[in-house]
Amino acid sequence: MSRILIFGGTTEGRLLAQYCHEQKKAVWVSVATGYGKMVLPESPYLFIHETPMDEGEMEQFISDKGITLVFDATHPYASLVSKNIADACERTGVRRIRVIRESLTGKEGVSEDGRIVWVESVEEAVQYLCGKAGNLLVTTGSKELIKFTALDSFEERVYARVLPTVSVIAACEKIGIKGKHLIGMQGPFSVEMNEAMIRQFEVRYLVTKESGNAGGFLEKMKAAAECGITAVVVGRPSDETGMTAEEAKKVLAESESDRIEPASIAPVSAASHKRKVTLIGTGMGGPEQMTGQAQKVLKSCDVVFGAERMLENAGEILKDKKKLPWYLSKDILPWLEAHKEFKTIGILYSGDTGFYSGAKKMVESFQKEPYGQRYETEVLPGISSVSYLCSRLKTGWEDVLLFSLHGREGDIAEAFKRSDRVFALLDGTNTVNHICGRLIEAGYADVKLSVGERLSYSDERITTGTPKTLRDQKFDVLSAVLIER
Repeated sequence: MSRILIFGGTTEGRLLAQYCHEQKKAVWVSVATGYGKMVLPESPYLFIHETPMDEGEMEQFISDKGITLVFDATHPYASLVSKNIADACERTGVRRIRVIRESLTGKEGVSEDGRIVWVESVEEAVQYLCGKAGNLLVTTGSKELIKFTALDSFEERVYARVLPTVSVIAACEKIGIKGKHLIGMQGPFSVEMNEAMIRQFEVRYLVTKESGNAGGFLEKMKAAAECGITAVVVGRPSDETGMTAEEAKKVLAESESDRIEPASIAPVSAASHKRKVTLIGTGMGGPEQMTGQAQKVLKSCDVVFGAERMLENAGEILKDKKKLPWYLSKDILPWLEAHKEFKTIGILYSGDTGFYSGAKKMVESFQKEPYGQRYETEVLPGISSVSYLCSRLKTGWEDVLLFSLHGREGDIAEAFKRSDRVFALLDGTNTVNHICGRLIEAGYADVKLSVGERLSYSDERITTGTPKTLRDQKFDVLSAVLIER
């Protein structure tokens, strides 16, 4: 029985994966980016490895999974990756099939008419363009885009069309290509779309690779001809031998792994490739306020997110860790999708994750698709402000009505009508002074009011009085209060 691995991330790789899904043929598919995984069909028969592998890691993966047949369906210009795959297969004694993309050199619409300049590399393309005037539309990808910064006035002349991922956009902006000069779009594109971009940006030279039909090469050439501009084409690295995607499908059809049930390769289930996200309640302050489990998990994290104050308070635990001062899913998720190398993730929350915490919404964000397939979440509780304050007051809190005015609207007097003991979290609008005024107004001027500020910190302060005696005092805007009859 064959165990099959497809190195994809290309149109050909997607076609082979789709075929395996349709035929209920269980295979591993290796892609180097999150986008490469996103374009694959969701299937119980496809087991995705979505991080790049070097030569040694490929060899280890092939050995560990018992792979007997490898399809190299990587990009025609990914010559180093193909070489690594070939070397890994040779050392493990595994059969390798190179899936090739038909070259369009010499085809109709790709004639040697003086408007197409063929070069052997991006470096040679840049060398040809040195001293040439006019704008450029560069469609050779983001990895070698930095080479075009050698051209005079590249910030004003170069328009780069790249994949619309956070990491790619950030890399392009870092080298100085940004704003309207950065076109983040996923192709391939029609002739009309290419023409529109050429005219919109007054392009004089279109730089591309001979990437075949799957890469929209002919459409680029026709658009360049229609607009009367010069196409600078980087030719294929070498004449490759191998099979087309259609020929590779026939090999798959004949393989002995036909209609393997997913359970037969359960040890490498999709869950085993999920990244671990732990939402951690840090208690009231520094490391001494955390549970032992929380400290242990933090020490194992590759990257930790949280409000800047919490990251600082974690102290030595986060020494040498990657730390980012973010606590919203809209910031955290895009960063994680662009940085697949971080496998173990921690997100810090003050107090307890189950007590008016942002942890609930964060869990919901990670459970939404497609993230639910990529991340496994765990929630660790912490010491809540209500339990801490009541312990400092030497009282229990089993009969306390829990109430939050932190970023919320509510009437503390109405809450006090329902219970003899009310705990509340406050904010800059619902301050101690504000609730004292409301309690006095409702006829509760002489109830007992305990105010906790900077709980667990060295400058912690707990003040007990009545709404009448505390109304005009100054308190921290993020205080916690316990109101008792």
